[in-house]
Amino acid sequence: MDASELTGLAAPLQQSAADMNDPRQHFAWALNSFPSPNQQMGDVPIHPMVRPLMSQLLWDFGFRHDPELQTKWLIPGDHPEAGYLNVPAVVDAEQYEQWAAVHADPDLANEKWRDTAEALLGKLDPKMLDRINNMTPEQRAAAAEMQREQLPAAFERLAQLKKQAEGEAK
Repeated sequence: MDASELTGLAAPLQQSAADMNDPRQHFAWALNSFPSPNQQMGDVPIHPMVRPLMSQLLWDFGFRHDPELQTKWLIPGDHPEAGYLNVPAVVDAEQYEQWAAVHADPDLANEKWRDTAEALLGKLDPKMLDRINNMTPEQRAAAAEMQREQLPAAFERLAQLKKQAEGEAK
């Protein structure tokens, strides 16, 4: 488990990436939200840590996905910075194909994520964004290396906190 999964800020599991033989992924891609009884409020997001458990439960009940019968698809919402609160839209095949055609270029997707991250950082810490934008390529490389070295310890700490939270929840 990585930090993005712990925080819920990861891009949700896409149907095309789900291992349909893994009970914890078989339905997790579809379990992004519940319909709200009040549609003015929008759908109710499901936390990413719960999705594999719900998927496993559905699997254990005997449910299986049949792509031949699928009539609805998911497309990501417009606010990836919102993490799991960015509820995807449920669309028909034609709308999904239109979306997929527009988003087929991975470089475009990476650029969108970068722009979104910069906009979010600009709101949270504009001075930090200015420092980053004013770095030389050498300074950026050095900062990236330093962060790369710190990531394993940060992920380990998040995993410890998750275990602690799960223990307290029992």
